Amino acid sequence: MAAFVRKLLFLIFTCAAALSNAREPSIIYLTWMHDPTTTMTVHWHTGDEERVSALHYRKMGDSQWEKKEGIYSELPRTEFLAHTVEIDELEPNVDYQFRIVGNERIHRFRTLPDRLSRPVRFVVGGDAYFYLSTLQRMNGEIAAKNPDFVVVGGDIAYTNGRRAIYKGKDWEINRWRTFLKEWKTRMIDSEGRMIPMVPVIGNHDIKPTTLSTSTATHLLFYELFATPEKGVPYRVLDAGNYLSLFLLDSGHSFHIEGQQTKWLEKTLSERENMSYKMAAYHIAAFPSVYPFRGHGPKKLRAQWNPLFERYHLNVAFEHHNHAYKRTFPMKGNKIDPDGVVYMGDGSWGVTPRKPKKLWYLEKIAQANAVCLITLTPQKGTVEALTIQGKIIDSVETFPMNPLVVLNETRLLQN
Repeated sequence: MAAFVRKLLFLIFTCAAALSNAREPSIIYLTWMHDPTTTMTVHWHTGDEERVSALHYRKMGDSQWEKKEGIYSELPRTEFLAHTVEIDELEPNVDYQFRIVGNERIHRFRTLPDRLSRPVRFVVGGDAYFYLSTLQRMNGEIAAKNPDFVVVGGDIAYTNGRRAIYKGKDWEINRWRTFLKEWKTRMIDSEGRMIPMVPVIGNHDIKPTTLSTSTATHLLFYELFATPEKGVPYRVLDAGNYLSLFLLDSGHSFHIEGQQTKWLEKTLSERENMSYKMAAYHIAAFPSVYPFRGHGPKKLRAQWNPLFERYHLNVAFEHHNHAYKRTFPMKGNKIDPDGVVYMGDGSWGVTPRKPKKLWYLEKIAQANAVCLITLTPQKGTVEALTIQGKIIDSVETFPMNPLVVLNETRLLQN
């Protein structure tokens, strides 16, 4: 009798665990709203009947779980809820575990260090989910490099444009859900950590009637990705004393000029002594395929490039062209060794186009590629990683604050 009871209890617990794991959301992804060294923002999607937005988390090695509650919102024109929980007061450069309330499956992430006591590695690429098989292959190559995070530089899921024509009423959410499911499945590093995503808005992520979020069909971008200021996609992500990453809207829901440029100038000036300063946005100031004298590129070169030059931006990552490119250092629209290098051009998950041989382009390739960045106290290295896993280009950049270099070098030596 006792053996029968034990067997029955085992079956009950097994079934309960299976049911709990069956409820594991197919979409879970990480982003940052605030400090990436002490916070993590967890997103997941459920059906509209599961209205609990809470998770448990703990530092790796701890036995005690902490609970954190968040918010949920209904995804417009869908039957899904988007849940968001920001975990704060974390320790820098530490692994944490979390599990969504009601589920037993444990996930893992790591915060960024607050100083360059170890190399920090991240990826920047754009124009991601056009073809699913291409997205999957590139995601695999990215994850194999164990980045700390990945910046997706616009045209994330192609929910606006010819890929969205005649696809029915659920086309938009289905594109996003496919992209986010792939992220959960493939964007895991070799130690089992989920890789956070840093989204940047592109022209295929929004369909504006005017350049105002209040009158735009924003195709779920702002419901899927939490930002410090609701409905404002441009911001700066600061990591400790070594990296400021300027994430910009190149004219999709906010004008390039005016409010955004004023904010950019102020924000750059406040970070003049940051070791590494980099920017990521969608439209290219120095395009490899589209016209150099196009409306968007001209406006970018007039409004943002002088600020990049004045405040010594290390690298600007551009996209939209569906090719790979690296410019010569550019200053005042001329080749200048003291200028800014522009890299990228958006060929993550699309059919690569043939880039033009233009006077400002030092390196070009008709290839699916993303940029792999590695930061150390002594230098930053930017490499072009192709879908075949090959490095086809590389450039070095150096920190602007020599005191940080000296201090961090001592830490690494000790």
